[in-house]
Amino acid sequence: MFEVREKPDQVERALLVGFYFKSDEEAEARALLLELEELVDTLGIGVVGMELIRVRAQHKAFICGTGKSDEVVELAREKNCDCLIVDNGLSPSQQRNWEGKAGITVIDREEVILDIFAKRASTKEAQLQVQLARMEYALPRMAKMWGHLDREGGGGRRRRRSFARNGRAAD
Repeated sequence: MFEVREKPDQVERALLVGFYFKSDEEAEARALLLELEELVDTLGIGVVGMELIRVRAQHKAFICGTGKSDEVVELAREKNCDCLIVDNGLSPSQQRNWEGKAGITVIDREEVILDIFAKRASTKEAQLQVQLARMEYALPRMAKMWGHLDREGGGGRRRRRSFARNGRAAD
């Protein structure tokens, strides 16, 4: 099966994190975090803690500021988590930033749902649809992974040969 990045075979301990931006969104964010807990439980992953964080201004790097992200990573380390699950959708760069900072697997709600569908897909058509959805989800996360291959190298000028119709080189 197609996997974009290495994931541990069995994730056992996860910290759930949800972010909300306005004080009147707190109740809905809490309900969504509890729903995420049930989704994660469906995968057989143990939830060791849940954090609901109010963010005053959204930041590109982590959704929250670097101070809050440091606190979340420290909490994950204290609880000996091997996975951080974010209730909000993460952009590919945010996911890479979190993984780089935490040193553990970081996934979002969408990836949890895709894993549930993959686990329950029984027909060949369902398995193919889940595989396609995973690939579409992974495509933007693959950007810049092989950037080192697209650089042209070499130096000096090369003399181009033109080929005549008979396939022989004509200078």
